[in-house]
Amino acid sequence: MHMRWWQSIRWRMALGSVLLSLIATTLLALTAIFAIAYYYGVDQKSRLESQAIDKAQNIGMDFVQTRNLARSASTLIAGASGKETLDPQHMLIVLDRRGRLVFPRFGPGDPRNAVITYLLKLSNPTFQNGDFSKLGQAVIKGLRGIETIDEFGRAGPLGIRQPFVVYPIYAGGTTDGDQIGVLIVTTRSDGVPAFVATVGTTVMFSSIVVALLAALAAIFFSRTITRPLVKLTGAARILGSGDYSAQVKTNAPGELGALANTFNEMAAQLNRDVEELRRQESWRRELIMSVTHDLATPLTAIAGLGESLVDGVNQSREDYEATGRIIVRETLRLRRLVKDLHVMAKVEAGALQPQRKNVRLASLVDDVLAVLTPEFERAQVEPYNAVPYNLPSLQADPDMLTRVFSNLCDNAIRHTPVGGSVKVEAREQGGWLAISVTDTGEGIPPQALPHIFERFFRADSARQSSTGGSGLGLAIVRAMIDAHGGAIWAENVPGGGARIIFTLPLGVGEQVPFDADITQPLSKKSIRGARLQKIEKK
Repeated sequence: MHMRWWQSIRWRMALGSVLLSLIATTLLALTAIFAIAYYYGVDQKSRLESQAIDKAQNIGMDFVQTRNLARSASTLIAGASGKETLDPQHMLIVLDRRGRLVFPRFGPGDPRNAVITYLLKLSNPTFQNGDFSKLGQAVIKGLRGIETIDEFGRAGPLGIRQPFVVYPIYAGGTTDGDQIGVLIVTTRSDGVPAFVATVGTTVMFSSIVVALLAALAAIFFSRTITRPLVKLTGAARILGSGDYSAQVKTNAPGELGALANTFNEMAAQLNRDVEELRRQESWRRELIMSVTHDLATPLTAIAGLGESLVDGVNQSREDYEATGRIIVRETLRLRRLVKDLHVMAKVEAGALQPQRKNVRLASLVDDVLAVLTPEFERAQVEPYNAVPYNLPSLQADPDMLTRVFSNLCDNAIRHTPVGGSVKVEAREQGGWLAISVTDTGEGIPPQALPHIFERFFRADSARQSSTGGSGLGLAIVRAMIDAHGGAIWAENVPGGGARIIFTLPLGVGEQVPFDADITQPLSKKSIRGARLQKIEKK
């Protein structure tokens, strides 16, 4: 999927940081400007009031001497030049007690309101004629001796309006004298806007710098997030392509590091699961091939012998008996194969649970060898039960143990030449029974020793039915020993033959490790090997 640049986390974080910093600095700047304007207006009103009181008192005291309000106002406000040049920041207007303009003076016939409006428009050209209603009402109150502090005009974008003060003038400068006029004091427009503009320019410039710094910081820190995410995305694509060995290599701290580690664990587990599925699929294919091969031989024999019976090839009773025995033998082979498949299915499903009972091992081995006597006689192999009768009983499933000894003895018979022997032995050690089945055959090829307990493994690659078996017997033995909590392994006997050894716990308590001397064929080395295998499984 193609991703546009503005959809990237890095740029989204950068743009978001810039926008957030701009909004924050803009709000801060506006707050600062409005606060400055507000307190500036309060300060201006205070200054205007102080100046109005001072000028009104001075004019009133000078009026006592000159008895001319216009002359006193002109002298005290404009100085000897008669022009309003002493106070460039404020504008002062004086009216007499009848409301006539006495300072500054224009033509004698100029209307008072027109002159005042003209003067104020000179100070602030944005004023309109309707903006002076408050000033007119304040003048009327001032002629009545009432002081007024207020604002007039229209508020600008920042809420700045022009303050003014109307203060009555008394003869002698105190309220004890007669009121002789009104003093109007207001500011000129060039003071506040310049100050506010300077502050606004500085704040906006600072806002731009902060926004740029925020963008750079966001881009830098976003890389610490996007780099691990890019690696995770790449590894996910590799997983999607079917390569389940993908891993994310990153040293990212915090949640991203935990996410990468979790992804690696997930990928490793997925790889194991896929390998297990592939192994299971390979096992199923091998199962089909092995089962079809193992079923084909007895079925072919049974079918052929059945046809010979139908066709009347057999003429004597001995021929019929021989044919019947072969059919029974091949049928038993089929039943044994079906049972093996059933046990392996239970193993795969985890349903192989032993039903434990008290078992006397020597008696159980006697029963197994008695059942297998025909097989031993047919192969001309001698069985030996060397299990001591004084061994303590163990808690085990007798049916499973019968199956274990039957499979091991059957396997030993197939690989033992005529005149050989199969011996079953057992020794107690530290709460365990170490049991072995030894034959005098050709032994197991060294390269096959680690694999003989795998399903369908045959040391005979030619798969001859006379020596190969079903390929499930030893796998079933291992599954049953594992279900009892024991261990099993195989080794070759010096001088010829193979030995399969397995261990079983005598009780449910903790078993003591094997460490005492054990006579042959259960060597101390062999038993310690079993203990190591048991620990590794745990």
